[in-house]
Amino acid sequence: MPQSEFQQKFFDGNPPKGIRLVAARGLIPISPADMLPLLIRLVEDEEKEVSDTAKETLNRWSEAEIVTHLQTRGCSVAVLGHFSGSPAPAIQEAIILNPETTGAIIASLAAHVTAPLLEAILYNRTRLLESPEILQNVKRNPAATTQILRVVDEIETEFFGNKKRDYNVGESDQENAVTEEIVELETEEPPADLDLEGLPLDPQERDAAILSRIGALTVRQKIQLALLGTREARSVLIRDSNKEVSRSVLQSPKLTTNEVESFAAMRNASDEVLRLIGSNKGWLRTYAVVHNLVKNPKTPPMISQRLLSRLHARDLAVLAHDRGISEAVRRNAERLTKQRDTSKS
Repeated sequence: MPQSEFQQKFFDGNPPKGIRLVAARGLIPISPADMLPLLIRLVEDEEKEVSDTAKETLNRWSEAEIVTHLQTRGCSVAVLGHFSGSPAPAIQEAIILNPETTGAIIASLAAHVTAPLLEAILYNRTRLLESPEILQNVKRNPAATTQILRVVDEIETEFFGNKKRDYNVGESDQENAVTEEIVELETEEPPADLDLEGLPLDPQERDAAILSRIGALTVRQKIQLALLGTREARSVLIRDSNKEVSRSVLQSPKLTTNEVESFAAMRNASDEVLRLIGSNKGWLRTYAVVHNLVKNPKTPPMISQRLLSRLHARDLAVLAHDRGISEAVRRNAERLTKQRDTSKS
């Protein structure tokens, strides 16, 4: 029976104090999915003995047991709200990643969680649109880094300013838009600046010359070069500060899987580039792309978390001890490693 139905029947029956005490001790034979919200309800009981007993019982629950329940899709808002005051990063992370968590709960967490968890909060654009107060609390959080504050500024501009944009464009729409753009740019006469012939043979001199020529291009010329240029040009333009330019690199008909693998590993690539790579089902068929994304600390946490389960056991075990990635991803890698070891045994 659903937990809400059980609680309703339990409390509608107006059970006497003795029965409520038995329940507060966790002695009623019901599932953990029913017991946890029941105990939280009993914490608010008007009888102090019942309330204190329920608190003691809750304190005996392990962090792992609580996290497991918080990760379930049917977890009640009351449970999510109750544990939002916990200082444990694993519990905070489970609440943030649960789609049932309300904007108000996330806003309260946004004011004090660590930087990696702030990144996870900022990735859920739908929730941010519904609850703009989340962004205000992120900005007030002392743990917010310069990079996080820059992302907040971009979100506010793109969603709440004049530059609103739809981030849920279908793949077919994207392909059509790319095709139209390529056809239009191909019909234009390429400027002389886009010609990378005659560059020095020395690798360092050649790189410097490419950077110099690309730096002198207009945004439209950079987009044209990103779509139709060489591999060398794409390796530079993928790091361009203009998002339209870096997106155009990923839309190039000349782009190879090997290039995507290298982009996924770039720690100086923008989170937007890594998000786009992590959202492309075709590229994610290549294991190296998946592995590089998860290892990259710049990859948005939601992408990394989603891809963790696809890693081989040996790579997962290495990630579990990698202090270079976000704490949230490392903890989940450790949890998955333990789960796989347990299932084997």
